[in-house]
Amino acid sequence: MYKKLLPEIQEQINEDKKARKESPFKTQNQEVLRRDSSRDKENLWRPAFVRDTEKILHLPVYNRYADKTQVFSFYKNDDITRRALHVQLVSRIARSIGSVLGLNTDLIEAIALGHDIGHTPFGHAGESFLSEIMEKEIGVFFNHNIHSARVLDVIFKRNISLQTLDGIICHNGEFELKEYKPVSAPKSAEEGFARFDSQISDCDTKGNDAIKKLVPITLEACVVRICDMIAYLGKDRQDAITAKIIEKENDFSTSGIGVFNAEIINNLTVDIINNSYGKNYLLLSAESFEALKQAKKRGITVSCDLNYRKKLWSKEKAGKVMGELMGYVDYCIANEE
Repeated sequence: MYKKLLPEIQEQINEDKKARKESPFKTQNQEVLRRDSSRDKENLWRPAFVRDTEKILHLPVYNRYADKTQVFSFYKNDDITRRALHVQLVSRIARSIGSVLGLNTDLIEAIALGHDIGHTPFGHAGESFLSEIMEKEIGVFFNHNIHSARVLDVIFKRNISLQTLDGIICHNGEFELKEYKPVSAPKSAEEGFARFDSQISDCDTKGNDAIKKLVPITLEACVVRICDMIAYLGKDRQDAITAKIIEKENDFSTSGIGVFNAEIINNLTVDIINNSYGKNYLLLSAESFEALKQAKKRGITVSCDLNYRKKLWSKEKAGKVMGELMGYVDYCIANEE
């Protein structure tokens, strides 16, 4: 069943559009904060956050999205989702929601396209193995969201905006919430990057305990965070059916958000807009939030990290492969050359 916008919400949105009313919660281009404010000035054809998107797209590591499967490693099938498609789906869904809410869709796109750029191969299992190795060898944890920001900010030094980097480290879609509300934005680049650098350090040394406490500074980042989940819930199930891991009739979700990918995307999008329009936070209805939790709980098994995935490869095999690969890479994983 495909849900629709409430008539009163749709009417309000149309009235606001006619009046060209702008959301007071939109991140404005002139609010952009960079480490080096003397560079990357916006102009008419390259606004502030479009510059971030273009910098991300032109990085050599962006091409590596194409070779990383989203869930099913060691499975040869061109129809299985790669991360290149996943980040595009996140961007598309998030921009659809952000556009209706009157937010900055350029910022949304930059966060979405960059949010997994530091992800390991082999999905979250690969991330877990690499983190175990790094903790043992050098005493720090590996988290793909933190490494994604590190790739852009430290390794390639692209002067990416704080708003985009913040959205990337705060995107972690493993922690579902009923309400997503940003914290107060910093008043200056100095204040903002001091806080950001401290967060990076905490995540390196404390791992998930620090990751769970990350809250973005923009509503745009909140949209990307929830759309990361929306993008993979139904798509992972589609991939599981394609890979013959589960049957098409396999029950996946409660009736609150639907069973198949198109239903899930539509129904969660509609629910977010119905409950969030005109607010300084995102809100899911109680029904949709409960359905999301249940679908995600069951989706974790569909995502195969340690359940269905063992039909394709074992944890031991994955660990052996990751351990052997570590002998050929540096801590930074990528470099300018």
